[in-house]
Amino acid sequence: MIIVKRTYTPVAGASGLGELLNQVNSNTVAAGMPELKIFRKFLGHHGVMVTMQTWSSLEVYEASRSNVRNTPKIREVFMKIYPLLAETHITEIFEETS
Repeated sequence: MIIVKRTYTPVAGASGLGELLNQVNSNTVAAGMPELKIFRKFLGHHGVMVTMQTWSSLEVYEASRSNVRNTPKIREVFMKIYPLLAETHITEIFEETS
């Protein structure tokens, strides 16, 4: 099992990131992929959002990436997210050790 964590840092004054990530989640689940857990960072930079998604393996996750890019409803929401960001999102992958 792996967890994919993505951190989104908005530009100052940007709004709507949380709602857009909720749309990504709905469209991701509708496309048959695992649910995103969405968190707002409590301390630190203002407005930072983090998503976490559990996958059965790195191979399954890697195979899903082209599906995400080729699903218009997901891609269209990301095209609205990117202009809100101060930098590209950061992706981290954690693997289960036990």
